[in-house]
Amino acid sequence: MLSAYLSNVGILAPGLDSWQRLVEVLQQPENYQATPIEKKIVPFLPANEHRRVSRVTLLALAAARQLGDVEELRQALQIFSLSDGDITTFDQISRALAMPGRPVSPIKFHNSVHNSGAGYWSIATDSQTPSTSLGGGLQTFSVSLLDAMVQLNASDNQSHRECLMVCYDEIPSAPFLPLLTIKDEFACALRLSLNHTHPSSQTLCKLEINIEDCGPQEPVSTQPTAVDTLLTEIINSNTQGIALLLLAAVARLQSDGKARQVVLPYFEQHLRIKLKPVTVC
Repeated sequence: MLSAYLSNVGILAPGLDSWQRLVEVLQQPENYQATPIEKKIVPFLPANEHRRVSRVTLLALAAARQLGDVEELRQALQIFSLSDGDITTFDQISRALAMPGRPVSPIKFHNSVHNSGAGYWSIATDSQTPSTSLGGGLQTFSVSLLDAMVQLNASDNQSHRECLMVCYDEIPSAPFLPLLTIKDEFACALRLSLNHTHPSSQTLCKLEINIEDCGPQEPVSTQPTAVDTLLTEIINSNTQGIALLLLAAVARLQSDGKARQVVLPYFEQHLRIKLKPVTVC
């Protein structure tokens, strides 16, 4: 069993621009409107880098920026993950390679590497802490969460007490739309720590994770609520949207103080995540 504390959440999706907004929508789903994310995302990158950065990386940085003070965040371990990489940039490079002279833009090539999100984060925050860049297809969020927990709890981790985890995907370019289950942009970020060194009132909950073999399917409600319907809609619109299963449980725990558990798919197994309240001291 691996454990950590969740102290903050960042989110950017249609109609959702903060953790507080997500909580409000879960309380009153009838007021939700899937307003597209602004075309212009306010950056905190230097001007030169902002001109070069791709859209999908801007989504990641915007979600991560919601997690708190940059001075603190730059000291955290970092995990950035896309389900299949920067598909738009990959498509642009592939088209250029098929043209006479193969006019591949150096900037496009720079943005095509899987760790470009982590690289731009280090530039924006002047962070020199270790980062990991992952991709796991439909299981990307589960892979990233497990990796974050492993890194925090590793016996050789002596200096990093927090981990910044960012999962994000954009709408792919037209040739890839039939192949990927992504209809809307989505980015979320979690701030995890080994202990709640911040005031307990600012710690959302404690997470405990186990990997389990898949057993009989757990019973589900035959009468989905308005919240269930809304979550299903968002989850089905982006690979990373499955994060909302966990985030909705966190929001409910914050509301009633009751422990909960969530099961997320993890290839041929699954992750069982127990959420426990943190006592305010």
